Amino acid sequence: MNTMLSLKGIEKYFQAVHALKSIDLDVYQGETLALVGENGAGKSTLVKILTGAHKKDAGTIRFNGQAVEITSPIHAKKLGICQAYQRAEYVPELSVAENIFMGEPEYTSRGFVSWGKMYREAQESLEEYGLSIDAHMKMKNLSVAECQLITIVKMLRQKPKLVILDEPTAVLSDNEVDILFRMIRKIQKEGITIIYISHRLDEIFQISDRIAVMRDGMMITVLENQNLTHEDLVSHMLGRKLETMFPPKSGGPFTEEELRVENFTNEYLHDISFTVHRGEILGIVGLVGSKRTELARAIYGIDRLKSGQILIEGKKADIHSPYDAIRHGIFLAPEDRKGEGIVPERSIKENITYSDMDRFFHLGMVRRKMEQDYAEELKRQIRIKAPSTDTLCRQLSGGNQQKVVVAKALTSKPRILIFDEPTQGIDVGAKAEIYELIHELAKSGTAVIVISSEMEEAIGISNRLLVMREGRISGMLEPEEMTSENTIRLMYRSE
Repeated sequence: MNTMLSLKGIEKYFQAVHALKSIDLDVYQGETLALVGENGAGKSTLVKILTGAHKKDAGTIRFNGQAVEITSPIHAKKLGICQAYQRAEYVPELSVAENIFMGEPEYTSRGFVSWGKMYREAQESLEEYGLSIDAHMKMKNLSVAECQLITIVKMLRQKPKLVILDEPTAVLSDNEVDILFRMIRKIQKEGITIIYISHRLDEIFQISDRIAVMRDGMMITVLENQNLTHEDLVSHMLGRKLETMFPPKSGGPFTEEELRVENFTNEYLHDISFTVHRGEILGIVGLVGSKRTELARAIYGIDRLKSGQILIEGKKADIHSPYDAIRHGIFLAPEDRKGEGIVPERSIKENITYSDMDRFFHLGMVRRKMEQDYAEELKRQIRIKAPSTDTLCRQLSGGNQQKVVVAKALTSKPRILIFDEPTQGIDVGAKAEIYELIHELAKSGTAVIVISSEMEEAIGISNRLLVMREGRISGMLEPEEMTSENTIRLMYRSE
């Protein structure tokens, strides 16, 4: 079998941090190699070296039989190495066709664009890969998932030799994942080499030929995807056996009502009513478009209601903004942690203390020592992996960024804590730690709501399960009813 990519002794330092340690890896022509590991294992750094975003400090790269020094992303593309990023990159105000062919000179002549040819070929490309999207539509009018699939089509039109897919299904529905996998199988048949990065192990087993495992900046092993179990793979990733993903549930009974939502109705929600008790974890699930996030936004005062009310400990709470929600003891850890949950360019310490700065002020001055000690203690308790609390949040892995969001929530001393997709894009080890944190919060008496697109996660961590469909409650499952079959039945119920 011919080797498409060969890495020998790749090293990378970021000041005192040894990010990659003598990485050796061969990737064969036409294979799909999955690259897995915990957040912070070095996957992103390795990929950035391959795509020219970072320069290696030592080692050699051979690509398609030739020794290469990849100097920039443009150079990588010229070599035939292309990447589809987790967050799709596009120009919202331009059409689908314009985004697909941006930067391709063959569609311009003497300063004029061949619009007819461009739109015709764009539509053919979309249809070739099974996308029912009009090439004339502006990108801003499409869903995030559709934009992601279009950027992959754009990448494939460049006829790459090596495709790197980084968490490509993070924003996709089940149907869209099927479309993506059809695209992948098509390019597999064309002999294109693929490096596939995902935290979703089911996908890894479904799509890959071999699985490369990274940990702590090192390449631990490369496994054949034959007779391999989830447990074996996870133990290689973590360096230990993960005995159980979910902590034991508290059996209740939960008798003290903390939150009551009554008849929530707006342009997204239709007569939503439910309760959450002190110390209880209520899971909320539903298909894409079920308006789970919109429900969280309404509770938190971001979206206006046409009718309905919130009661906290039996008393009506007037909540018209996030400030009102925090004042009443409600805190939302949002789905988009980088865009809404943290300030990436600020330190861990600043992000943790932003949610209750009043406690650190005295006579108009910030008590820096008090702030520092508080942040250090939370960093230790929640096990945020970083050199210090002065580390910028953008430098953290996804799992550690999520822990900062949790620390920020704890600073506001919430009675009701809402997690929207708490483990999206983080590895199995960090997931287990987040589940433990959520469990400890509930044990301390906090009423917790967990919104999740992963059914196994929602069932595994929740005491009760609320199932939504198209902005309505499709059903509420009690502990003895919480099975995958019952959950799916309610998700798809049409009456």
